[in-house]
Amino acid sequence: MNQVNLYVERNITQKEVPAIVPLAYQAVGMLNQKIGEAQRIAQEFNKKQITYEERVPLWKRYALSIQEAAKYFGIGEKRLYQIIAEHEEEDFILEIGAHIKIKRELFGQFLDKATCV
Repeated sequence: MNQVNLYVERNITQKEVPAIVPLAYQAVGMLNQKIGEAQRIAQEFNKKQITYEERVPLWKRYALSIQEAAKYFGIGEKRLYQIIAEHEEEDFILEIGAHIKIKRELFGQFLDKATCV
């Protein structure tokens, strides 16, 4: 029952390569070349991408993050958090979900009225 048939070709002659094989190698080479070009273009694009900070300067923004407000107003981040905690009902605080933003112009007016920060 356990019989294995083994057929051996006695007259081994070199067979022709189908005409499509060289074309396939050529197509693969062209694809690799195009992929390389696309990767170079993507790298150049990533180098040229401008961050949000570079597009819109701080002095033109409506609201600033705590880090941005610290840079803009020259007040430390810890002190800004304290001011926000002490003045929770002020108009210069903007809550976006869990994030806190400071309305630039209104906070500037608040600082103009303040005698001590």
